[in-house]
Amino acid sequence: MKKTVFFIFSVFLFARPNPFEPVMTPENIAKVKPSFFKKAVVYLPKDARVLKKIIFVYQNLNSDILKKEVVINKDIDFHSPIIITHKPKDFGFSRINLKYFVMYIKNKKVFIKTKDKLIRAFFLIKPFRLVLDFKRKSDFETVEKNLNFFIKKVVIGSHGSFYRAVLYLDANYKYKIKNLKEGIEIEFF
Repeated sequence: MKKTVFFIFSVFLFARPNPFEPVMTPENIAKVKPSFFKKAVVYLPKDARVLKKIIFVYQNLNSDILKKEVVINKDIDFHSPIIITHKPKDFGFSRINLKYFVMYIKNKKVFIKTKDKLIRAFFLIKPFRLVLDFKRKSDFETVEKNLNFFIKKVVIGSHGSFYRAVLYLDANYKYKIKNLKEGIEIEFF
């Protein structure tokens, strides 16, 4: 009996008030900015005469390791190096006026200038899109705007007590939303 009471007492002593609450909050996690690959110079052995293929091994957003093979099958001069360069795309700057807000896009950052409160945000696939719900009683026709960025299209529609903005993306991205005084900032990476 004493052992049972001691066991129950020790369980309550070391238990958290809410076991479903995460131990780490997102604020405690340090976010690392991506360090983009810039350039690699590769010298082939002196007996190399024909470059058959190049194999790229990469990691996707799900942390899966995948391969992509590029068949070349061309003669090469081993005296000259093979240079692989990578320059991240510069998407430039754009200002888009929409129903209840103005959206600014610069590279992979989006600023939505609005006084309306962001209720919820979630990401969907097929097609890839970020859904943003803003609080405001509204009744208007759905507005669609095609873009030429990593954001392909923006659709805004009324849902009675809130309106929804859907950002259609060209690929799967991780994102971070920051609430600001004038609106929200979304960083895609």
